Amino acid sequence: MQYQSISLGQLEDAERQSAATLRHLLAIKFNYDVKQGGFAQLIYNMQGNYLADIEDMLVDANATVAHTYYVRAIHMCLERQEDYGRFLESAYTEANDLKHRLQLLSVEYLQRGKDFADEARGRFDIG
Repeated sequence: MQYQSISLGQLEDAERQSAATLRHLLAIKFNYDVKQGGFAQLIYNMQGNYLADIEDMLVDANATVAHTYYVRAIHMCLERQEDYGRFLESAYTEANDLKHRLQLLSVEYLQRGKDFADEARGRFDIG
């Protein structure tokens, strides 16, 4: 599959097909969203759905760097649950301290130079 945006509806359809199809689309979504807008965009777009499945997919892909940063992002959300709720309910462009922290984490992750697509190569064809 190509580098592309994946909607929650597509993930729901994939879940009905098979666990492998869902994992594959989650890999594409993770790669696309994190490259486009970092962990803030991924978490916002997921709206609380499939977060554990993303972690399972990262572990399955042996994407240790991406997994480490994803877990840090999720912990930020858990530690700031009120900000997390406000963030998900807001327009993405609204200012939010949690979103800002997630964006800083994303910069740190992307500066590592260890791309998820490279880490997952051989496990997921995500381009």
